[in-house]
Amino acid sequence: MLKAIRRFFGEKASSQMARQRMQVVLMHDRMDIAPDIMEALKNDIIAVLSRYMEIDKRTIQVDLEQGKNYTALISNVQIKRVYRHSMST
Repeated sequence: MLKAIRRFFGEKASSQMARQRMQVVLMHDRMDIAPDIMEALKNDIIAVLSRYMEIDKRTIQVDLEQGKNYTALISNVQIKRVYRHSMST
């Protein structure tokens, strides 16, 4: 029953999640991006987005996706609301 509920809500099996995490780690290693650089990048993205919208900072995900001829930065951010005016100072 629990498996059916997880499948319905889109939760991935732990082995599948572990594989994806390992792929991200390997990609970061290949690109020679240190974990502290990725964390700084994530914090910069949060800072910029926070000027224009209220976001859920706990849920932000920043990953690299490796294609055949490209590497893409993928960011997933939950937006709570968009500000009418920029919050920058």
